[in-house]
Amino acid sequence: MTRTLTAVLPLVIWGVHFFFCYAYAAVACQRGGDPVWVLGAVSVLAVGAAALLFARSLRRVCRQGDAAPALHDWATLVTAALSLVAIVWTCVPMLMVEMCSGPASV
Repeated sequence: MTRTLTAVLPLVIWGVHFFFCYAYAAVACQRGGDPVWVLGAVSVLAVGAAALLFARSLRRVCRQGDAAPALHDWATLVTAALSLVAIVWTCVPMLMVEMCSGPASV
């Protein structure tokens, strides 16, 4: 992978997760389904991918015996941490709000 893609990939994972969660919930609720299990599985996969990228970047930054880490290594670490927090934050409404409970029809 190129350095730029490596630094941006965690944010791409968060963006795809964010879009999928809200789009899938809207479609599933419109069709009368329950999106909780699918959204939960997708969220676990996104958190796992972001955590893996975070661990990988942390290992690169904390390597002993090498020269000081490059700026792109730090950027990858920060974007991975930011995306991990953002993915978890995206999941908060799913835990607090009852799915598919729109305004009551009159």
